[in-house]
Amino acid sequence: MDVSYKSIIEKISALADQLPDGQRSALHELITSWQGDVRKASRESYSEVLTLSSGSASCYGQARDVSATGLFIETESQFEIGDRVKMMLTFISAPNPLRLSGTVVRKQANGIGVQFDERSQSQINELDSIIAKHALILRSR
Repeated sequence: MDVSYKSIIEKISALADQLPDGQRSALHELITSWQGDVRKASRESYSEVLTLSSGSASCYGQARDVSATGLFIETESQFEIGDRVKMMLTFISAPNPLRLSGTVVRKQANGIGVQFDERSQSQINELDSIIAKHALILRSR
């Protein structure tokens, strides 16, 4: 995606955030369909139960895959594209759980895709390293 196209998408997304809930959700879904698969990092299998919080509500979900930029969570709870969520992820390869926040960027019948908040390149590299080590440990079992 070239820079000017990305800039336009970002401006439309910002405008969408000002619309009423139903219209905002519909526009975010449309924007997502324009972008196609825009993953910036490779996904690894990650099967963990985690707690999600959005505003004052909390729920459980089953993470299915993760990358340095986001993850997919199976959940029966209703989220809309653009919703902000907080979660804690644990990895065999990391001594402490990681507290992360992000935005729902994909919604399916069985769950949601969450893109982590914008992170520095060093943070992305660190998370990518943790995920790679985690996957290596699981494969060796």
